[in-house]
Amino acid sequence: MNHFILSCLIVLAVSVSALSQDVVTEGADGQVIRLDGADDAPTTVDNTDELLAGQYFREGDYERAVVLYEDLFNERPTPVIYNNYLVCLLELEDYRKAERLVRSQIRDNPEQVRFQVDMGWVMERSGNSRQSRRQFDGLINDLSADLHHVVNLAEAFNQRGYTDRVVETYLQGRKLLGASQPLHLRLAPVYERMGNFRAMMNEYLTYLEENVDQAEQVRGILQDAISNDPNFSRNDALRGLLLGRAQSDPNNALYPEMLLWLSVQQKDFRMALMQARALDRRFREDGERVLEVARLSTDNQQYDIAAQAYQYILDKGREAPYYMEGLAGFLDARFRAITSSYNYETEELLAVEQDYNNALEELGVNAVTVRLVRNLAKLQAFYLNNTDHAIDLLNSTLNIPQVSSRVRAECRIELADILVLTGDVWDATLLYAEVDKTFRDDPLAHEARFKNARLSFYIGEFDWARAQLDVLKAATSRLIANDAMRLSLRIQDNIGFDGNTEALLRYARAEKLIFMNRHDEALVSLDSLLSLFPAHPIVDDVIFAKAEIYLIKRQYAEADALLARIVEQFPRGLLADEALFKRAMLHEELFEDHEKAMSLYQKIMIDYPGSLNNLAARNRFRALRGDLIN
Repeated sequence: MNHFILSCLIVLAVSVSALSQDVVTEGADGQVIRLDGADDAPTTVDNTDELLAGQYFREGDYERAVVLYEDLFNERPTPVIYNNYLVCLLELEDYRKAERLVRSQIRDNPEQVRFQVDMGWVMERSGNSRQSRRQFDGLINDLSADLHHVVNLAEAFNQRGYTDRVVETYLQGRKLLGASQPLHLRLAPVYERMGNFRAMMNEYLTYLEENVDQAEQVRGILQDAISNDPNFSRNDALRGLLLGRAQSDPNNALYPEMLLWLSVQQKDFRMALMQARALDRRFREDGERVLEVARLSTDNQQYDIAAQAYQYILDKGREAPYYMEGLAGFLDARFRAITSSYNYETEELLAVEQDYNNALEELGVNAVTVRLVRNLAKLQAFYLNNTDHAIDLLNSTLNIPQVSSRVRAECRIELADILVLTGDVWDATLLYAEVDKTFRDDPLAHEARFKNARLSFYIGEFDWARAQLDVLKAATSRLIANDAMRLSLRIQDNIGFDGNTEALLRYARAEKLIFMNRHDEALVSLDSLLSLFPAHPIVDDVIFAKAEIYLIKRQYAEADALLARIVEQFPRGLLADEALFKRAMLHEELFEDHEKAMSLYQKIMIDYPGSLNNLAARNRFRALRGDLIN
């Protein structure tokens, strides 16, 4: 904007504002002054010069800015005006006037160390590096054992960009103040800005060692640091220090506990299991930490590690407090490991079924073994085509005395899933609704509500489904919230601007067929949908559903081609990162093309940094590359 016009607009705005007040007058210098009341002092409101100076300064027009700032500083030497005036002088290489300016500030404010730092800054800018070093060295050497003085000097150095001097100041302050003020939490962020992550993490760990009661605070700080770590530099620095400290101080439980926490954050469940077992043995615990690692490993599809963790629980014997949970978890991990591989044989499932039956024969069907019954019913219904026996099993658990209401509800959800599988939609929705109503805001209720909403989606009741899903977006369970978000967006994005739902209805029916394991019928339905609606927004969902069916049918090349098509044609779609991850796993585990798998994992990290698969992709990439992450 033309500067003259800007000046006129500002003056006009100020004049209108002033005239709208109760009392206005004119000062001796011709500026408009407002009097708000008898007890109020006059306030100058004409700041046209400062606004113009600021605009010149931002535009790099220092010659015009310095003229205005000189007058402004003489009239009103605020910190902002002083700083901008000094910068203008330095940019214009008027070092003599800059030095006079700073010296006047030192004279008028001898207690403010920031002006002493500014003098060193002016010296360096003018080419007197030796004098500048002498100035800064003197300030640090003359520090007193006063926290306020130390922090003020460090902040003054930081303001002028002397990060190394900030560190020197805090280290000198640590010597002077001793154990009373070790300054760990002030030094750590400085090291982070410098990229010295090992020193940064060392400060946090030393602070934690000296203040064990602040563990939650430190973990919160560290979690923020390691979650924003694309190159894993902070993570590696923290892990290396923890390992070193654990080895040098083996009797200190702090470090293996922190390693366990870090491994869980990194989803490195192999390391987490090592630390959990070590802590369990050291403190002669009952396996509670190991059990938690087992559950987390199962939730994150690390079934081999989960099985090892559950086996550790089982090895404690039948009298151990977590034996039954260990047995149920062990069999469940085996079952999931088999069914997640895409290339399992029916004989493997029959062997797991036999293990379930043997366990129930040994232990009996009672309140303690209900979880075994529930998992066996799922295996029989969804993988061995024995829905009638599965339904009978689950119905029998509902009448067992002393079964907790929570476990009974879990069985009802499983029973409802099997009823959907058989096509009994009405009874299924009643069971889901019963659990939802009984447990309200509990994660179990969220699971039941999501499955009921998904069932409504299957049968085309999109408005009701979406209303339930929108509530679930705020669910405490991250998994449920994410699933609800995806399905809600699928409904939202695939209803035509005119309210046409025909394509979405066809897709929902195909999804229901997939859930019911009627894969050939689902493929026919999906192919028909593609033929009828080749340009519909739902196309990427259709292709992804087809790819998943081909994975189940073990037609891996066909699945890989469809997943690649999603990434190529819909790179900004909701399914692109998921398709990439599935492709990477295919090439890693089935095609055994590790170079290709690494390139796909890397693409997730680079192109989809916000993906839920990002951390898993990073861990798999580093493992394939041979990084020492365990």
